[in-house]
Amino acid sequence: METSEKRTSAREDGMPPRPDAALLRRATDWMLRLEADPDNRALRRELDAWLDADDEHRGAWRRVRGAWELIGEAPSEPDLWPADPSPPAAARRYPPMARLAGTALAACLLLAVLPAAWRYWQADYRTPVGDTLALTLSDGSQVVLGADSALATDFSDDRRRVRLLEGEAFFEVAADRRPFLVQAGDMQARDIGTAFNVRADDQGYAVAVSDGEVAVRYREGEHRLLAGDQLALTRDGAARRYRLPPDRVATWRQGRLFVQDRTLADLAATLERYAPGYILIADGDLAARRVTGSYDLTDIDAALGAMVQPHGGRVLRITPLLRIVL
Repeated sequence: METSEKRTSAREDGMPPRPDAALLRRATDWMLRLEADPDNRALRRELDAWLDADDEHRGAWRRVRGAWELIGEAPSEPDLWPADPSPPAAARRYPPMARLAGTALAACLLLAVLPAAWRYWQADYRTPVGDTLALTLSDGSQVVLGADSALATDFSDDRRRVRLLEGEAFFEVAADRRPFLVQAGDMQARDIGTAFNVRADDQGYAVAVSDGEVAVRYREGEHRLLAGDQLALTRDGAARRYRLPPDRVATWRQGRLFVQDRTLADLAATLERYAPGYILIADGDLAARRVTGSYDLTDIDAALGAMVQPHGGRVLRITPLLRIVL
């Protein structure tokens, strides 16, 4: 069944909507910044303004705060919390860095595991963190499924449809009278005799063509892409189109990540698919900075460091499962 992901409405298949992980990540960033600088009243006012701007912001904050409270890690100064009908649990005293690591890990686990489990339950093919999978579909099409990715197939007598539930996949489509469609959320890519890459994550979607032609439909618009074209689409409908050498499409298959004008927040989510653990950027301005370059996926720490260093960022590895960018 074709589905469409929306933030505030029920899905057509009757399941609850997928949580907005970008908002949850932003709320976690606020929590970490407040923990790192508890006496910064200007920061507190900025957080209050962010919470008042949208009920979804406050809902994301409550979920992050709930993760904190599950491990008994309320802040030592109760008035640092924004006003809320439900008071925080009593604090236990831990060293600040231990509190930071424990809270961040608990928040990540609580907010990520259940949505990910639902997506992977729907999949016909899935990969763990750090591993890719080469497969041949029933029509003879070749697919390389990226790390920590999930794919579902739906072939019939009159169409070939696959759903990229999460992650990234490269398609080399076999000739067939039936159209070949790749669905990712509310974005659809239709093959017109080609090889192409599709990415789906919390930030949005991207399609890049290495050979042939692809028609991409998103919201009310349609884009025609030829070899060397790349289209990036955000979940709020914004589109960016780029040109790149066709041999740079899907370099992740060779252990390289070639990126063009992507935010650090977006890249942090991508790197999490190639190494166990979580990457949190504790500065909203830094998370929004854009990056272009080529990075080695076999050394995640070096890749992340190379991404943030030109913007004045540094990587703090708290545990093998948690990296925080400051």
